[in-house]
Amino acid sequence: MRSAFLRGREHHRVGGVELVSEEPAAIALSRGGALKTYSHTDPNEDCVAFASGAGGYVLVAADGHHGALGSEAGVEAILGEFATSWTAAEAPIRPGSHSNEAWKREGVRALMCANRAILEVAAQSALPPAPTTFVVALIRPQDDLLLHLSVGDSHLFAVDRGVALDLGGRRPDWQFTPFLGYEEAREELLDKYALIGTRGLHDLRALVLATDGISEPGIGVANPAETVFGAVSQVELDSPPERRATDLCRSVTETALGAQRKQRAGDNMACSVLWLGA
Repeated sequence: MRSAFLRGREHHRVGGVELVSEEPAAIALSRGGALKTYSHTDPNEDCVAFASGAGGYVLVAADGHHGALGSEAGVEAILGEFATSWTAAEAPIRPGSHSNEAWKREGVRALMCANRAILEVAAQSALPPAPTTFVVALIRPQDDLLLHLSVGDSHLFAVDRGVALDLGGRRPDWQFTPFLGYEEAREELLDKYALIGTRGLHDLRALVLATDGISEPGIGVANPAETVFGAVSQVELDSPPERRATDLCRSVTETALGAQRKQRAGDNMACSVLWLGA
């Protein structure tokens, strides 16, 4: 397995963008296009990663709150405990009539593991837990499988020829934003407050994971889904196939930073992309 991991604690320059790519995947991380105007613990509390193996890809983006330790620990848990088997040539769950439900249970197990890692790193550091929003995508092309996991208000856009559909994000009827990083977390709560699902890949051009630096009112863009769809379409026209993941990741990130500069209000921005090219 190959992987890349960008940690917020290592990227503090306002306006700077760190980008790593290995086609067809790319990740980018920035402190933001402007300084934060709200109370915060660390300058950059986001993390982003991808992993690739013979059978597929894992993308992760996490938006930490009250410190960077939580988002980093959650991402490390996915990379360390799940990414190798998920991206192996032979999947840990064999295709079949009940495989979708089995993958959803696997997704719950992964989120519980990430939640536990956030609590453990806080205990080891003698600090209060630093909760995080969290989005994860597993893509196995030969199995025509996308497993998508979301807790909180970060985004997971599945982009086809007509729309960028957000499979993550915060449901409008929720009275609060859920996070990973709480002792109270149970599988039944994840069933209620996490968005977990599977679907096929045959009609998708790209997957784009992004933290709420792209969407926060008064900070990000007015219509994140429309912005992502436009970026995918433009990259498909302008960029050669071998650069599309890289260019898309940079475009989405820079567009978010531009909105932040215009509004003079910043937020950390993490983006993870897989170009599928359907």
